[in-house]
Amino acid sequence: MRRYQVFLGNFGSGKTELALHFAHQSALRGESTTLVDLDIVNPYFRAAERKKTMEAAGVRLIVPNFAMDNVEIITIDPAIYSAFVGEQGRAVFDVGGDGIGARALGQYKAYFDRIPKEMMDIWLVVNPYRPLSSSPELITSLLEKIENSSRLSVNGIINNSNLSYETKAEDLLWGYEIVRQAAIDSHLPVIYTSGTKEVLDKFWILAEERGLKREFLGAPLCIDIRMHRDWERFTKFGVEDR
Repeated sequence: MRRYQVFLGNFGSGKTELALHFAHQSALRGESTTLVDLDIVNPYFRAAERKKTMEAAGVRLIVPNFAMDNVEIITIDPAIYSAFVGEQGRAVFDVGGDGIGARALGQYKAYFDRIPKEMMDIWLVVNPYRPLSSSPELITSLLEKIENSSRLSVNGIINNSNLSYETKAEDLLWGYEIVRQAAIDSHLPVIYTSGTKEVLDKFWILAEERGLKREFLGAPLCIDIRMHRDWERFTKFGVEDR
């Protein structure tokens, strides 16, 4: 059956990075894949920047009208409804993760209600190094706002603790403690701990040495950074799809 994955998270959480990752991996497996950019709040770091790459991999990308045209008007492409059509493949949603952004998701509640629960993942992406999710209390508050606005229930957390290119394995240890407490407070499972392979490999060694609980680690999720913002690439290419 068709699988649905919804990624929510505040600015800088890495939700777009993860949405791109899952859509790309799905297409590589030969699945019919649609990626919906439903972030109406953040005009930066959006999936539309990687349209060429995603389409080359076989991903159908639905983006807001005027995205990447230096004009940001809050419009919803009616093509989004087509993401709910079909019995096979995968639909991935990249959604603005505050209360306002999640409202865009709420209008599709009737469609989500038709999907069997076991075929739908609604995951909150958390980066504790961002101010709006730097404590368990802030994370649970964010979660409440998202669920109230979207009228959907989040069923898992992804620990995406990172400091961009400066991230070290030790940085994930601090993030683990924040996410662990947020998971306890919200009664939600940690599905993944994500990061680049080099950092994750070192972190997993530290996790074993320190006896971190697997239930708050989830599975390791190795990703490649697609939303490049290092100075060298930016000055050479800007935000172009390279």
